[in-house]
This record gives sequence, C-alpha cells and structure tokens, in this order.
Amino acid sequence: MEKCHQCNRKFPSHLIAPMMIDSSTFMACPICALAIRNEMHGLPPDTPFQGEIAGAMYHEAVEFLKPKVGKK
Repeated sequence: MEKCHQCNRKFPSHLIAPMMIDSSTFMACPICALAIRNEMHGLPPDTPFQGEIAGAMYHEAVEFLKPKVGKK
C-alpha cells in the first residue's frame, strides 16, 4: 500500500503514480490526478480521463474505496 500525497488515503502501490505540476513531481492516486488535471485545464470536474490505462486505474481506485459489503 502507498499513500497519495494529495488526499493521504492508502491505495495499492500500482495505483499511485508520479504527477508533475509546475516542475514539481509528487505521487498521486488517479482520483486526485483527475481532479487536478481537470482544474488545471479548466475542464468540468466530471470530465473523465481519455486514456484507456488512466481510465482503468481511476475506476480501480474508485472500486477500492467502496466499502466491502459483508466483509469482516
């Protein structure tokens, strides 16, 4: 597990990736990366990633955060 430097939530390591903003690089989850990208480019907040891999990582991160029903 690895922590997102934006939201401080822990995700499986493969979901945390480097993101560069203003010559600074930090590690972010796909959920934060999408929000930052949309804000930086003036896109509506619900604009999805266009790339297949980025989109898949985003959906995996969202599923990871959902409560595990019936799991103890």
